[in-house]
Amino acid sequence: MPRTVELREFAGQALALIDAVAAGDESVVVLRDGAPIALLSPIGTAQAPAVLANLPRWEEWVHVLRESFVQGGGGGMLPTQVPVHEPPRLDKTQLGFDPQSGIVGSDAGRDFLASELVRLNVPIADEGLLSATYARVLQLCEDKDSLYEPDLRVLAQEIIAEAPQRLRLLAVTITSSTGLPATAEVTLELGQGPAMRREHGDGPLDAAFKAIQRLTRLEPVVENFSVVAATPGRDALAEAVVELMLDERRAVGAGASTNAIEAGIQAYVNALNFLLEARAPA
Repeated sequence: MPRTVELREFAGQALALIDAVAAGDESVVVLRDGAPIALLSPIGTAQAPAVLANLPRWEEWVHVLRESFVQGGGGGMLPTQVPVHEPPRLDKTQLGFDPQSGIVGSDAGRDFLASELVRLNVPIADEGLLSATYARVLQLCEDKDSLYEPDLRVLAQEIIAEAPQRLRLLAVTITSSTGLPATAEVTLELGQGPAMRREHGDGPLDAAFKAIQRLTRLEPVVENFSVVAATPGRDALAEAVVELMLDERRAVGAGASTNAIEAGIQAYVNALNFLLEARAPA
């Protein structure tokens, strides 16, 4: 079992604890009010997985996702835990929302939204989808005191996923055993109907990504991958974010699930939807 220390006591013991971890003698879990918030463990040792297995679920799925990704489709790239900062706020007036001046929607605001979606790597080329997104953004401007960049990204993701002729993850089954290749069976909605593909890989994500590539006939490069705890507690949701590159176009997709692997696959599918939308004729 790892050694545990409360956060308020950690500062006074930090140097000794870090020296012990660096020497490979033990692992340390930092607690806040009894809940784990950080793990200190020797890098590259067999001890770290055992330590994580004793932690609450959100620590465990971070480890599971890290292991599956480093074995497979990420080209050796490790997912990271992203620090939480307040995202950039948006100027509502640039979006054509200024009730004090009697403006609730404008061509200039719609054009600004389109340019922002391109900058945020979630472009919408279809005019109908862009209009639907703009209507939802104006509603958000009315409902929220402050509007942030992730609000636009999430809205674009939802609307693209709801639109016809888009990819949608219907089901995924993963089989993985120590010492054997992982197997992923993925069923996607491809616009003209569902299709299933089973593939093997070096890890669960590698196998799932290969199956999706065979189904869509697209082979994007994974540029970045991250995972965060979207909710607190032992039943936390894993939120995965993946950045893909295809034909010099970049797209970011997100997915959330209590199953870390499924969250990563959903993020991959969502990023592919953005890439397909970017390919669509304007």
